[in-house]
Amino acid sequence: MESNALLARPLRHQLRWNTAFTVVLATVIAAMINYLGFRYYWRKDFSQSGYYRLSEKTIHLLESLPQPVHVFVCLATSNLRSEIDNLLREYQYRGKDKLVVEHVDPALDLDRAEALAKKYNFDLRENVIIFEYKGKTKFVDEAELVEYDVTGGFLGQAPRIKAFKGEQQFTSAIQSLVEGKPAKVYFLTGHGERAINFTDAGGYGEIELRLRRENMETEVLNLAVTGSVPKDADLLIIAGPKVPLKPSEVEAIRSYLEANGKLIVLEGAREVSGLEPLLEKYGIQFHNDIVVARGRIVGLKGEVLVSVATGNSFGDHPAVRSLSGYNLQMPNARSLAASSSPNASKTTWLVRAPEAFWGETDSEEKNPQFDSGKDIAGPLTLAMVYDGGRLPGQNVRVAGARIAAIGSSSFLANQNLDGVAVDFFINLVNWMTQRELALGITPKTPQEFRLSLTPQQKLLVASLALTVFPGIALLAGISMWVSRRQ
Repeated sequence: MESNALLARPLRHQLRWNTAFTVVLATVIAAMINYLGFRYYWRKDFSQSGYYRLSEKTIHLLESLPQPVHVFVCLATSNLRSEIDNLLREYQYRGKDKLVVEHVDPALDLDRAEALAKKYNFDLRENVIIFEYKGKTKFVDEAELVEYDVTGGFLGQAPRIKAFKGEQQFTSAIQSLVEGKPAKVYFLTGHGERAINFTDAGGYGEIELRLRRENMETEVLNLAVTGSVPKDADLLIIAGPKVPLKPSEVEAIRSYLEANGKLIVLEGAREVSGLEPLLEKYGIQFHNDIVVARGRIVGLKGEVLVSVATGNSFGDHPAVRSLSGYNLQMPNARSLAASSSPNASKTTWLVRAPEAFWGETDSEEKNPQFDSGKDIAGPLTLAMVYDGGRLPGQNVRVAGARIAAIGSSSFLANQNLDGVAVDFFINLVNWMTQRELALGITPKTPQEFRLSLTPQQKLLVASLALTVFPGIALLAGISMWVSRRQ
């Protein structure tokens, strides 16, 4: 009996040492697995809408950063903290060590927050994200990241996030710092063109603001004063002139294009620029018509004349590839076509209206109907581009002018501007100024999922969560304790 006790004592010591060693080994293995998981992991967006997925443009930008970009997230109180944190984690995953993110909360680290506020000259009450690259900084205000739906306000409902524009703003900020010099965009004036202000419903104040947010500088240009297009012009925009340009002004634009300039002409029905002969030499022809269709409107009997052209077909071009599946509404539009010039081989159509639309050439007709003898049958081209740097049949680019011709100026007016029009024009301007990297980044719409349960189902879920599942865990623990005691 005594000998058995003597033998059992070393065995118990051995079992204890084995148990301790096993626990230590398991702890070390768990720590190693967690470390490897922290350092080497794989992220994948499994959401149905791709809400957390970055665009290819953003991924390319992050993977090609020449030097690190430092991001300081300074949020005092914010409802978007989780959205911003999740997005920046995706940026860090793609950018690796080229994106350094620091979160600064004034309530938790006042000294650090005050140091940043002093260095970058901002108020601690502001919610801002600061991007720094090679000593240059770019601020993104929290208010720029979202669009709110306030239609439920009269019912006492809180504003709901309609669109999250974090990727659009963050990528634009990084790109503007990496590129350095902002693009210079001139709007021609002096011929009744659309003014870049917010006071006029037909003005271009909103779209001009969007251009400035894309790291572009905008300025008006009067050729009657300057005599020529400034040498720092990256792009010239002529939007809805009411009277033709003078021959000397046309000659100034001709010289600008011959020097590989970039030009956008927005010319709707009954608008005239005087540039039509020059554009035809570059392969672009404006038709003297107005794009209309016959259709039905809810609440009205019979067919009515529709003078808002719907562009629902988009060409194979970087400026419009991301618009597939959308409708681009273009009021008071005229159609375009390739001219007989040899340069027509360097043109590409961007937007087309379906066959239901036709080009009405008799603007005085009170009850227009399609006349096959003189009207232009659909489908109709509403926008096209000329790329002088493209060599037909060859995968080679050379320096050359770029021209975009759009058969409507009304669709960009303050009163008509919508998200599709903004995307189309911003993408086009980025292509014109050879900033294709920014194309196609659109805001994300949060998806809400509601689970409808009956009162009985809610009671069942509560019972399972509060009693059944904890009870199973408790019984398993008691069973294990009893087993070990035996």
